[in-house]
Amino acid sequence: MEKFEIDLKWGSYLFIANMVSTICIVLLIFLINSYSFIYLSDILIPIFIIQLIYFTIKAIRENRKYDLSKGFRKIFVFTRLLVFYFMLISFSDGRTNIWCFSLLLPYRKKDISELIQDDSNEEDEITLKEFMVRLKRKFSRP
Repeated sequence: MEKFEIDLKWGSYLFIANMVSTICIVLLIFLINSYSFIYLSDILIPIFIIQLIYFTIKAIRENRKYDLSKGFRKIFVFTRLLVFYFMLISFSDGRTNIWCFSLLLPYRKKDISELIQDDSNEEDEITLKEFMVRLKRKFSRP
């Protein structure tokens, strides 16, 4: 296996485990008391950090098993896992405005049908034959 395959595997496991644990914790808090949602970030942030450390260690061990990471490259395993996780998060929610992904993954605020104008002119339409004639004229000029 290549190191990027290993990182993608453990990064996707991190994403799945984090989503499942987040949903379970939110449901549990909602069942206990709906007013305790103010403490949700106090619970979810440490759980995410623990999961991130756990899956990073697993990825480093698997990279070491295949002799792919040595020395300071272990830090890059951590960053690749974190970047892949944030990429999956940005795909999962189009309304997420993470500053570093706003340019990479723009989402449409308007529907395509709103952007298309219905007032088309017949003069703008061109047939294939007319297009070929225009191309020949353009390229035949000295």
